[in-house]
Amino acid sequence: MKKIAIIISAGAFFIAVGIVNTINAQDAQKEVVKSKPIPADVASIMERSCVGCHSDNGNTFAKMHFNFTKWNEYSPDEQASTAKDICKQLSKSKMPPKKFLKDRPEVKLSDAEKKTVCEWTSQLQP
Repeated sequence: MKKIAIIISAGAFFIAVGIVNTINAQDAQKEVVKSKPIPADVASIMERSCVGCHSDNGNTFAKMHFNFTKWNEYSPDEQASTAKDICKQLSKSKMPPKKFLKDRPEVKLSDAEKKTVCEWTSQLQP
């Protein structure tokens, strides 16, 4: 009788583990599908002008607002909202900050680059 209880318990455990693994695998697939990568032309602009501060290796305060390293972890709504904020900050010339540009003028975005980024952001709206 004890052996039957152990066998049933072990079977139930393995079934539960299998179900959890299946659900986790499905969730991982959903994450891959819903993530929208940043296009190469936009990524090169952001790599030069934004990623230095807004990444895991960047400024603590800056990455609290937005972290490019975690882009693929954001939901489509979070990506769209963040992208909209990026465009707004660039359009108002708030980013990169003026203090930062004094020492690093090479990171300043041209009007054409701002337009490229903002056109991309408009495509992300859910």
